[in-house]
Amino acid sequence: GGEETATRTIEDVQSEDAAFRAAEATAPPMDPAEEGATLKGMLSDAGTCDRCGRVAAARWVSCESVADDARAMGDEELGVKIGRVVEDLDAPHLRPTSIRKRLDDGVDAACHGVVTLLCNLSPK
Repeated sequence: GGEETATRTIEDVQSEDAAFRAAEATAPPMDPAEEGATLKGMLSDAGTCDRCGRVAAARWVSCESVADDARAMGDEELGVKIGRVVEDLDAPHLRPTSIRKRLDDGVDAACHGVVTLLCNLSPK
């Protein structure tokens, strides 16, 4: 049958954003070593790299050198850099543990988060 979708208003989006931010505020603080290790794990996993290569295509290829640099960093050092990106972009969804969960849940679009994170880790 035909599914009807409700129209979402800006108020709906603002309400959802407020709920997300409230939930984030009660989440445990970011553990830099855990975030760094999680990103390195994703970048070292052939399945994740293949998947993100398909989903993010040219963007994925453009950040390969940053991925190599990230793999070579210590977990804590990488995690601190990740924390800066998350803070600067006001983007808690870019935490590698959050991206990993979405990928594990079958959300291929989370690969765009990996690319965004990597692009923002690169020295400008």
